[in-house]
Amino acid sequence: MAVVSALIVVAVVAALTSGLFMRQTAALRQVENEQSRAQARWLLLGGLDWARLVVRESLRREATVHAGQLWSVPVRDTRLERPGDGRVAVFSGYVEDEQGKFNLYNVARNGLMLPDQVGILQRLLAMLGNQDSLARTLAQRVALTQPAKAVTDANGAIIAASTPARAPMPRGLDDLLGTLDLAPALRRDLARTLTYLPTTTTINVNTAPPEVLAALAPDMTLAQARVLIGERERGAWFNDAADFANRLAGLGVATTPAGIGATSAWFSATGTVVYERAHLVMRALIQSAADQSTDIVWRREIH
Repeated sequence: MAVVSALIVVAVVAALTSGLFMRQTAALRQVENEQSRAQARWLLLGGLDWARLVVRESLRREATVHAGQLWSVPVRDTRLERPGDGRVAVFSGYVEDEQGKFNLYNVARNGLMLPDQVGILQRLLAMLGNQDSLARTLAQRVALTQPAKAVTDANGAIIAASTPARAPMPRGLDDLLGTLDLAPALRRDLARTLTYLPTTTTINVNTAPPEVLAALAPDMTLAQARVLIGERERGAWFNDAADFANRLAGLGVATTPAGIGATSAWFSATGTVVYERAHLVMRALIQSAADQSTDIVWRREIH
């Protein structure tokens, strides 16, 4: 009995000790993971500074913004390491011109939907294969995020008082889409063609995809838009809105789209860092000011 009791005590002590070691190992692993995530996060912040620099230099060199500039060149699987340190971080990133997409902020003004802009959105979504009321749903959500201004009559008397926004301003397209039940393929197409910027913007015809260009004018077909895209990608960039209108006329399109341009002030930067067991993805919205200085409007980690 004494031997059995001793064996039981030894077994219990061994189990407790093993449990303590396992918990200590798990806690140590958690601390190491948090350290890796913190270091990966700092590397991503450095990547955002790189993106700001590239955008600023591109805007300083040329008056127009197009996909042949340095900002459009992605960074792929770049190894970052220190001499004598066996740990290696791998960084990837790319910059997108957000003004090459249709800005959903444009579909409403002072809390009221704009029929012409909603029509452009409907044509765009139809080209993406969506025939339901998604355009009106998105326009209503945007209108709720804008405060309504006071309405006055000819004598200056207030007919309707100003009201605050009924919903918080989203930080991007993902916030607007929210919990909408959309197919993954449609979500990818929406991310490629739509954006949400916190102000009214023009569409950069030098970076817009064919669906966005075709949606701008009712009498323009997707095939005609692709012809323009082909010329553009061969280096025949548009100089301004008038140049775009002239080329449209050459294709037989009579309507001159409004709200277009050949420059941009809004860009998004997406970076990915893999460092030990940490895998972080960060996206940021970059705004360029009139003096070509760049600021980060918001940034978020993508899970």
